[in-house]
Amino acid sequence: MELLAYTSVTDAPANPMGLAGVHRDTEAALAASGLPVALLRNGWYTENHTGTLRDAVARGVLAGSAGTGRIAFASRAELAEAAARVLTLDGRAGQVYDLTGDTAWTLAEAAAQTGAPVAYEDLPPEAYRRLLTQAGLPAPAVELIVDSDRCIARGVLEHPTGDLRALLGRPTETLAARGRPRAQGVAGGAVSPAGSAAASAGPCRSAP
Repeated sequence: MELLAYTSVTDAPANPMGLAGVHRDTEAALAASGLPVALLRNGWYTENHTGTLRDAVARGVLAGSAGTGRIAFASRAELAEAAARVLTLDGRAGQVYDLTGDTAWTLAEAAAQTGAPVAYEDLPPEAYRRLLTQAGLPAPAVELIVDSDRCIARGVLEHPTGDLRALLGRPTETLAARGRPRAQGVAGGAVSPAGSAAASAGPCRSAP
C-alpha cells in the first residue's frame, strides 16, 4: 500500500512558533484528503546550530536570544533514517511520530560541547536582531530566528519524546557527536526544521 509521509514540526497542534502554522494547515489538509498518511513531526535540527559554529569558534562566542531554554536536538541524518524506516514498514498509515533527541540541551551546553573555548552569549531580542541584520540575513529570516529563540526560551522545544529512539532502535546522537564546527555562518541563530524563512511570527513574538 502506498504511504505519504509528511515531515511536519514537533508538537504541531500546540507549537506556538511562527513556522508551525503552515504545518498545522498541511496536516489538516492531509487528514481531509483521505490519503494514507504518516506524520513525522521533526524536532529542531542539530545542524541549525552546528552550521554556525565555525564563526562562533573564531569569535569565541555563540550568540542567541534563547535564555536557558532547552532544545531536544536531533540530527538530519537520524531524522532521514527514521523517515526511511516508516516508509518501508507496513501498517504505518495514520501514525504520528514526534521525533526529537533523547536529551534537551541549552545553547550554553551546546557551546560547551564544541571542543573549543566557546561561550554562549544571551542577547536581548533587539540586540540579537541587530546582530543578525548586520550579518546580512534578510528581514523575514531575522524575524523568524528571533521568534524561534523566544519560543525556545519558553521551553517550546525542550520535550524529548522517545519516538525517534524507538524508530532507530538505538539512542539518539549526543551533541558532542555533531557539535564540531563544519560550516561558515553567522555567530548564532537557526533556521526552521521544516519551514520557510518567510513564515509569519507566532505568539512567542511578544514573549518577555
